[in-house]
Order: sequence, then C-alpha cells, then structure tokens
Amino acid sequence: MTEQQVYEYLDSYGKSGRPVENLKRARALLKALGDPQDSLRFIHVAGTNGKGSICEMLTEILCAQGYRVGTFTSPYILEYSDRIRVNKKNIAPHYLIRHAETVKKAAEKTPYGSDYSQFEITMCIALLHFAERGCDVVVLETGIGGLNDCTNVIASPLISIIGSVSYDHTAVLGDTLEQISAQKAGIIKEGRPAVLSYGNEECVEQIFRRTAICRHSDLTIPLRSRVNILSDTLSGCEFTYKGRRYKTAMCGAHQVQNAVSVIEALAAISCSLPVSVENIALGISRASIHARTEIISQNPLIILDGGHNPDGFSALSEVLKGKTKAPRAALVGMLKGKNAVESLSKIIPLCDLFLTVDSFHKGAIDSHLLAEEIKSRGGNAIAVGNVSEGFDRLMALKDKFETGVICGSLYLASEVYNSLPLK
Repeated sequence: MTEQQVYEYLDSYGKSGRPVENLKRARALLKALGDPQDSLRFIHVAGTNGKGSICEMLTEILCAQGYRVGTFTSPYILEYSDRIRVNKKNIAPHYLIRHAETVKKAAEKTPYGSDYSQFEITMCIALLHFAERGCDVVVLETGIGGLNDCTNVIASPLISIIGSVSYDHTAVLGDTLEQISAQKAGIIKEGRPAVLSYGNEECVEQIFRRTAICRHSDLTIPLRSRVNILSDTLSGCEFTYKGRRYKTAMCGAHQVQNAVSVIEALAAISCSLPVSVENIALGISRASIHARTEIISQNPLIILDGGHNPDGFSALSEVLKGKTKAPRAALVGMLKGKNAVESLSKIIPLCDLFLTVDSFHKGAIDSHLLAEEIKSRGGNAIAVGNVSEGFDRLMALKDKFETGVICGSLYLASEVYNSLPLK
C-alpha cells in the first residue's frame, strides 16, 4: 500500500458501517490482530461535548509528566493522521501503511467483511500503533455514545471520564437525555472509577449514579461550588479549584468544566498513574485544539468553532456575548440530523448576517434551506453554497463587522483549514 491507497481503503468502508447492537464485530477484528489492547492502559473519554478538550488536556499533562502517551481522537481537522498520535506526534506514514495492511488482512479473515466502519478500522490501526510503540497510557476518545461504541472493547480502563451530556446522534443513541445518558454511561466498567463533569441535568446525574452503583464504580461529580473563575477572556480562563490556581489556553467557562473533570480524574488514579500538581496545571495551560472557539484572524477578528449541536452552540453564544463586539457576521454550515434549528437559535440574536454554505460535506444541509430556517427565526441570511466563496464574502465585510464567526461543523472547520487562505 501507499499512503494514498490507505485512504482509499478507508474510504471503501462507510462512516458508520452496518448498525451494531453489541461489540462482537470489533472484538472479532481485534482477536484476529492478537488483541493489542490487552497490553495497554487506558483513560476512556466520552461525552456529547468536551471530550476532545478533555483528551487534549490529559495528553499535555501526561506528556509533561514524562509518560509515553497514545492519543486517539476523532474526527480529524488538518489531516487523517492527527487522529492517532504518540506524545503529540501524528502517526508517521510508514507506520500507518504497515498497520493498515495488517488490519486489512485481519478484517478479511473475520466473517464481517465490509460491515466494518471507518472508525473501527482506524481504531484498530491506532491500537496496533500504540502497542508497538510501548505507550505507558492511551487517552481513548469514544466515537458515538459509549455502550456499543467500538472503543468500549477495552476491558478495564484506569478511569472513565464523561463530559457534558446533551442531544446529539439521537437516531443512534435515543431521543431522550435518559437514553443518551445510558449509552454514555456504558463506558463505566466494573470496579473502575469514573468522573462525570459538573453542570449536567439532574436526570443525567441520576443515570450515572445508578450505573456506578450497579458496577461498583467510585463516581466523582466535581462540585461547581469549589470553582472560582477569576477571569474569562478570548485567551483563556483563569480559575481556582479547591484553592489551587489554573489557567486554560482555550476560552470559555465550559473549558473550566473540562479541566476540573481532568483534575479529579487524575486524583482518582494517582496511585497507578502519578502526576504532579505542577504538571497538571502546566498541561491545562498548554492544551489547545483547532476549532474550539479558536481565533484564526485578529484583524478582522474571526473565530472558528466546530460546535455542531445545541450545547456546542450554547457555549459559542456565551463566548460571542461576553467577549466579542457587535455587529457580527457568521459563515455557517451544518450536517443533516444535527438539530440545526435549536442549535442556530442560540446565535441568531447575536449575528447580524449569516452566510450559509454546504459544499464542505455531502451530508450538509442545503445552504438555501439553512438560510430559510434562519430567516424564519428572524435572522438575516444569504445562501452562498461554496465555502471558499463564503469565506471571501466574510472577509470582504470586514469593514462593516467587528466580529466574524465560522461555525456549525468540524467538517466545515477542516475545509477552512485545509483549503482557505487564513490570514
């Protein structure tokens, strides 16, 4: 295989594969690969929002402590290989090719053939890589849900961490918070500790408490009352938690919520994975991810955000309200099935003009339909369609607007990074 042939091989599988009701398919493939996951230690991370930031904070902290850290996340923003990293470095092409060839041969030996998803194949490539590189710990992010997510094949993680739980992927996870919570809580393992971020609905907390009791898991839900936010700007938040001072590199109070979950998780496993308080603070201060309310231009001020569900848009709206000036213009595109109406309602009152696009993904909502939805709710919208043209229009408006925002999908964020002239 060449690197290009690896991508063609991955594209031969569907995004989700054949629907699953259990983990038999993933287990069969890993067994054919010699169960590389059994030689590794994991921190398992789930959640509707926040899990990517939690994974990045953990990675920075554990690397600062001197551990060899594998990180598996999704989706990618800049390139496919940024989903699989060791000590923050993307998997090199020669590793990717060799492991993809191994996974391809193994998949052909199982009875599931083309039923696999791209995510399952990618996870297996990652686990082979982490095992071969001798990682001390792997930060493993779920794809969708938790209970039947293929990452849940791991037997006994050091700890499970769940961020905020809200509505997303309802066709797969269920259309109530209780159903979605039951799926997310599925990563809590027998006798292993777990952390659930503060700020979730009471019904969510109840599901997690019951699951933890049934699985003899020590569940921690941090106390919001122990958090004191000292400053909250576009360059990050300064806060104290239990009297100790921290600073995030990513902006928004929701990043404090993620940081506190990380702090509690590392405290819970300090005997098996010791980390100094200094390195915890250092890692939190270093952690940043593309397209998490990220400033991609200072003049004009343009913020890129990959939030794609109501909770994500709520966090973005708080940033826009508290840290930016009006008038504002937005370049927006969303995928079908992402509850666009409820999501966009969070920022329609804050933006004076929307430019809607759909060229970034075949599953995107038609730009004209998206524009009409915005108009029907009192917004001012123009359907552009093409992302490049939309970006050019946004930049051309820089003398009329104080703030620009590009939002609605991580796939849109990826196209902005990979094909547009960011200045």
